[in-house]
Amino acid sequence: MSARDVVIIGVGQLRNNRERDLAQAAEPLDLIERAARASADDAGIGADHLARVDAVAAVQIVSWSYADDAKAVADRLGATGARCVTSGAGGHQPVEMLTRLAEQVAAGDADLALLCGGEAQSSLELFQRAEADIPWSREPGGPGKFSREVGGTERMWDLGLVGPIRIYPLFENRLRYELGQSFAQAQQWSARMYSEFSAVAARNDAAWHPTPRTPDEIATVGPKNRMICFPYPLLMNATAKVDQAAAILVASAEEADRLGVPESKRIHLWSAASDRDCEDVLERPAFGASAGMAKALDQALDGAGLAAGDVDVLDLYSCFPVVPKLAALHLKVTDRALSATGGLTSFGGAHNNYSSHALVAVTRELRRTGGTGLVYANGEYVTRHSVVVLSGRARPEGFVSAAATGEPETVTVLDDYTGEAVVETFTVEYDREANPARGYVVASLSGGRRTGVRVSKKDTYTLGELVREDTEPIGRRGRITESGGRRTFALEGSA
Repeated sequence: MSARDVVIIGVGQLRNNRERDLAQAAEPLDLIERAARASADDAGIGADHLARVDAVAAVQIVSWSYADDAKAVADRLGATGARCVTSGAGGHQPVEMLTRLAEQVAAGDADLALLCGGEAQSSLELFQRAEADIPWSREPGGPGKFSREVGGTERMWDLGLVGPIRIYPLFENRLRYELGQSFAQAQQWSARMYSEFSAVAARNDAAWHPTPRTPDEIATVGPKNRMICFPYPLLMNATAKVDQAAAILVASAEEADRLGVPESKRIHLWSAASDRDCEDVLERPAFGASAGMAKALDQALDGAGLAAGDVDVLDLYSCFPVVPKLAALHLKVTDRALSATGGLTSFGGAHNNYSSHALVAVTRELRRTGGTGLVYANGEYVTRHSVVVLSGRARPEGFVSAAATGEPETVTVLDDYTGEAVVETFTVEYDREANPARGYVVASLSGGRRTGVRVSKKDTYTLGELVREDTEPIGRRGRITESGGRRTFALEGSA
């Protein structure tokens, strides 16, 4: 066994206040502390050992603000000597932070480390609806705040093309087109996959919606499953209003020996990799694939000396169906289980922290069945990619990691273009009365260039054509015009 062997020795997670009772509401820091103590109990070492951790990495908390998330956790646990770091925003952060901790342990800079995160968005909104005082920490307190850059580039803000609900459909619609699928075929794939995820969530003790759903329930649009942004109804969107927390204890093999952690509890970190695509979604070379995702997956598998078919347990990030689709297509594993956790709709999407729960789920499954596992975490808008490979067995090579090198490829975007254009991808946002309210088109131009443009809400023809289920709008021609300083796109045939 290599001196660089890094192991997960304990995991803990919880769901709180599913009943939405003010008396049961607890702030994120309370939930994280409970999860951390549960991880120590799981390792069989007792919560008092948490005071000895060398490093604490906290996934950025969104629902409530603390001066320093990681230090607040360390103080709660009595780990006053721990190095503390709080992540930035993004669903990739749990795996990214685990990688950083593992590198410290592998290098001998830490013996025992804690990864943790938690949210209490559901209880926060319960207090807000009741207009009640929120009895949580005030350091500084209040909901989390983010810089404008977190939402997107200035070009994206100017267009209004910010927010996951508007951007992920761009990838889904283009992927459907490139695969030659009909609307019905693509939706059936999404619904079947999310139904399978819901069955997994039903067996997960921390799931927010532990109720299996049929593919028909997920695909059928109606009052309780309204269309959000085409083609995704509500049950194909992540659920962020949850109270959940998770913690993972990481140690060197030598420290695990000293603590008396049995081999049956140890899950070894074999490899990790991260990569990225460009920040501006409109500059992406493709919407039917992600170069950064592909490189991160390939590098993590190469570091572990495995092919995708060798991996026994998978958890592929699933804020929207296109993300696990893209990963599964690249790995050529579309015919097998893609989540050990239950997905961000049924299990719950605790803002940045879902993949901490995925690490808990995969660790538990590998303890039960043996073999190897892979967790893929996605951040921003299919922008940041972090992957880790785990196993119940040690490797002589110990833990290895790889990070992105070089700049992502981009295409030229013309922000002021008017004239003929072709639909490359699109989405249409619906209002609460189930009517198409606004459209967004990414249009191909001559010479491999591109532009982003809105569709006027008055242009009912173009909006209606974009959301028709019996025809494919991608590839259709139209015209971009400017009036009053605002550009809009209309399909040929629009009045």
